Amino acid sequence: MARPSPVVSMSDVSLVLEGKRVLSHVDWEVMPGENWVVIGPNGSGKTSLLSIINGYRWPSSGSVSVLGRKFGSADLREIRTETGLVSSYLDWMIGGDEKVVDLVVSGKFGSTRVWSKVGATDVSRAKSLLAAMGCAAQVGKTLSELSQGERQKVAIARAMMARPRLLILDEPCEGLDIASRESFLDGLEPLLSRSGGPSFIEVTHRTEDVPPGFTHALLLREGRVVSSGEIRATLTSRKLTRCLGTEVELKRWKGRYYMIAAKDGRARH
Repeated sequence: MARPSPVVSMSDVSLVLEGKRVLSHVDWEVMPGENWVVIGPNGSGKTSLLSIINGYRWPSSGSVSVLGRKFGSADLREIRTETGLVSSYLDWMIGGDEKVVDLVVSGKFGSTRVWSKVGATDVSRAKSLLAAMGCAAQVGKTLSELSQGERQKVAIARAMMARPRLLILDEPCEGLDIASRESFLDGLEPLLSRSGGPSFIEVTHRTEDVPPGFTHALLLREGRVVSSGEIRATLTSRKLTRCLGTEVELKRWKGRYYMIAAKDGRARH
C-alpha cells in the first residue's frame, strides 16, 4: 500500500529576512490524520513558518510541499482554497453588524461578505457547523453581540465552510479570558477527532491552549527545531525548558498540559 502524501512537508528549510536568519534547516512532516501544535517563545519563527505554509513567503533554501503540491511548480492560490486560517485578523476586517450565519457562509467564497444569493444548502451547512462549535444559539445574532470566545468559534465554523484539508489556528486563544478560552477549546475538541476532517496546526506559546486531540508537537527556538514528534514524548519539562529558555515544570491533567515556571527562571539544559 502506497504511503499517503504529507499534508505539509518541509525539508532543510531556511528563511532569511533583511539579513537575519529566522528559520534554520527545518525538517518537518504533517501526515493525514495528525494534528500538530507548534510551540515557541516570541521570535522563535512560528509566524514565519505559517507564512511559508500559506504561500505568503518563499523559503530562502530547502523544499516545501503543502497538500501534495510542491512549491515552485504549484499554483499557490489553489493551495489556499484548501487551507483554512483562523486568526484575530477577522476582528478588524469585519464590521460588528455582520450576521453570524452570513459570516460563516462567506467562508465558502473566501470573502468576508456574501455578495451573491446564498442557497438553502449553504445556510443549512453553516448552521450545522455553528451547532458543532456549540454556537447554535448565536445563529440569528450579529458579530457585535458575541463574546470574544464565541467569535473565535464562529471563525472556525467559517474556515470549515470551504471544507479545507488543512486548518491553521494562529494564536487562537490570544486575548481570551479564562472562561472564553475554555469555552473555545471545548468547542474545538470534537473537531479534532472528526473522521474525514482536516488536519489541524495550532501555533501558540502556551501549552494550556492545547486541547486533547492534538497528536504531535513541534518545538521551535530561534528558528531551529528543538524537538518534534508525538505529543506526549515531545511536551516534557526538559524539552520545554530548552525551547522557552526558562525552567518550567509540566503537569498533565485531564488530557491537557500546564506549565509552571521555576522561581529562579533559569533554563537548565
